[in-house]
Amino acid sequence: PNLVFSNSDHLQASTAVVADFFNLPSKDWRHCIVFKDKHLTRKQLDSANLYKPTYQLLSAKDLNLDTLTIGFPVVAKPKQGVASMHVQLCMDKNELVTYCQNFWQSTTIPILLESYVPGTLITLETLGDGETLVAVGGFEVTLTEPPHFVELDAVWNTPLCLQYRDTCLSILQDIGVGLGVCHSEFIITPKGEVHLVEINYRSIGDGREFLLNDMAHYSWFDTIVRLHQGVKIAELEAEFGQLAINTHARIHYITTPQSGTIRSAPASFKKQTQQSVIIHQPLKKQHQTIQRTHSNKDYLSRLLAYSDCANTVDAVLKDAIKDLQWQFES
Repeated sequence: PNLVFSNSDHLQASTAVVADFFNLPSKDWRHCIVFKDKHLTRKQLDSANLYKPTYQLLSAKDLNLDTLTIGFPVVAKPKQGVASMHVQLCMDKNELVTYCQNFWQSTTIPILLESYVPGTLITLETLGDGETLVAVGGFEVTLTEPPHFVELDAVWNTPLCLQYRDTCLSILQDIGVGLGVCHSEFIITPKGEVHLVEINYRSIGDGREFLLNDMAHYSWFDTIVRLHQGVKIAELEAEFGQLAINTHARIHYITTPQSGTIRSAPASFKKQTQQSVIIHQPLKKQHQTIQRTHSNKDYLSRLLAYSDCANTVDAVLKDAIKDLQWQFES
């Protein structure tokens, strides 16, 4: 082969091993394993003096919490979880015991606890050739109110994202992010502290990858593949200019208010003017039965809008949201 590539969360380490076997551009498989495991990520950050919050790992045999050393409130999550599934803020020991009992009914995966860090969630999207790592941009994300953390809205390249871009990029370089595309999340505290939440050593998802492809002055997907074929960042910049994406954009998710069967759902659409593009993508269908999970599995649909003007993006999105109606069977 002349290319070995996967965008799966679960296949990054094995893909890296296969690529290395064939002497092709590859990620460090050790980094892939560390980044997929939230506990190992924090240990590596801690060893590099890049992590401040307290954290602790619990296994199913610790259900009585006799080994608990971390103070409340804490955020509990599976150490290898995805998509905000089973992530919850626990204010005291009773809430944590209930969380553990519910989670360990169906699995024995250890639970990572870490001190709750209030602040604003931002992302950083990067591209790298194994030597040079560049920032493409990032989203400022609005979440549901705790105890759950579901993404509701994301705005591209807000002032906060731009202010902390270099700091976040430096953290990723220090911890070993290199080849290909990477989607990372950070909390910016009111005091300006930067806290790395997680590294996803693949492209951003939930529809935002298609938004980036539409916004960019190059093909998002082709560029990622070319990096795995050995093309250098300098070559891409010579062809396209800087890889940063500067268009204004926003994505908004409609989440289900309940479990149940959908009686009626709005249709998909794409509306384009000289100033803006807005797209509605239903993620659930009429007559579909859904179970609310307090994760991104609860999304009914998403709206994507982009323009050269930030005010235009907000205006077209506001108009579109008010016209969307979902009804459930009683």
